[in-house]
Amino acid sequence: MRYLRARRKERFVSLIAVISLAGVMLGTFALSVDLAVMSGFEEDLHQRLLAFTPHLTIRTPADQPADSAGLMARIRALPGVVGVAPYISGQVLLASAETATSAGYVKSGAIMRGVVAPNNSVLAHLSEALTAGALQALARLHPVQMQGRAVDLPAVILGKSLAADLDTSMGGTVTIISPTSFGAIADVPRLKRFVVGGMLHSGMAEYDASLLFVNIDQARALAGDSPQFEHGLEVRLSNILDAPAMRRRIAGMLGKDYTVSDWTQTNVGLFSGLKLETFTHFLVLLLIVLVAAFNIVATLVMVVMERRKEVAILQAMGAPANSVAAIFLFEGALLGVAGTVAGVGAGFVASYLIGKYHLIHLPPDVFMVSAVPARLYPANFLLVAVAAILLCIGAALYPAWQARSLSPVEVLRYE
Repeated sequence: MRYLRARRKERFVSLIAVISLAGVMLGTFALSVDLAVMSGFEEDLHQRLLAFTPHLTIRTPADQPADSAGLMARIRALPGVVGVAPYISGQVLLASAETATSAGYVKSGAIMRGVVAPNNSVLAHLSEALTAGALQALARLHPVQMQGRAVDLPAVILGKSLAADLDTSMGGTVTIISPTSFGAIADVPRLKRFVVGGMLHSGMAEYDASLLFVNIDQARALAGDSPQFEHGLEVRLSNILDAPAMRRRIAGMLGKDYTVSDWTQTNVGLFSGLKLETFTHFLVLLLIVLVAAFNIVATLVMVVMERRKEVAILQAMGAPANSVAAIFLFEGALLGVAGTVAGVGAGFVASYLIGKYHLIHLPPDVFMVSAVPARLYPANFLLVAVAAILLCIGAALYPAWQARSLSPVEVLRYE
């Protein structure tokens, strides 16, 4: 501590020490907040994606009914399973209705998903990404005035971007065209008109621009017995982390005729990319701490040079070389620990305030959230602290070795 406190003519050394401490503090602060925000985005993405993505998907063979009571009962009896429901999925075409401002046209590439609504435990959290009452709208017919007469139409839930592309809104009508032909009438696709009963806003452009939901009965009518449509069961678990183990268990129980997949396989590219981005942020921001560590090297080298006579006297009095080196190692550790504690502590407080009071707002029509999220995981803050302290101790190794190598005879002879 006395070596860090500069004498009247050595104020510059103290200034460099303060700058080094501030650098460590700012680096650990930025790193702590960044990891908290990235963790918040990742958790929010998990919640939004799993709101309409089942934890497990069981694809049944073409000759087996997906909603078999026996099969559903077997899956529902497994420990950890909280919901099982049939589904139908496949590609369809969409035709928008003619309006006063635009002519109707066909948009290709939409994914139709037929689900049980509204009482479907598998889709318990889907309503968070939908407009109010959207799932309830799928369960009934809606009276619509068309060409001067009233007709009852089923409802469809469209992705927000998909609805914008079709120039339609709530209460508008669209026609879903299935590539499946009507029985013996070749090249005549099945089609059905729907009224828009809800909007999906997941915040992910891939889903908002290509996904739609209909009642499973309407999906069956459009799909027919076509192999182009996927039939199966959706499964929701009490713990999403059990999905890989449960997938292996169900696959072994049902046999090779059934295809079982879990959410980690369906979105492996997305989550791997997010983890890579988080790791990249960690490395880039750790460079700030590394710059501060170089300042610590400069500070301790100057301290060693200015305390040469005192170090030489200590060695002449019998102080071991390792004890002299420990002085400067502890100085580096002191600067690192003080800066890290201040930076991580400030980062924790800032992350808590950002997550609790939504201090940083975002345009909701551009981003998936209206405010920057933050999640406080102790492991993240501990990782930042350990990395920063190790860098600072590593930075003190060279000055400590330099002090340890001083020859007291040479120093006392000339100084």
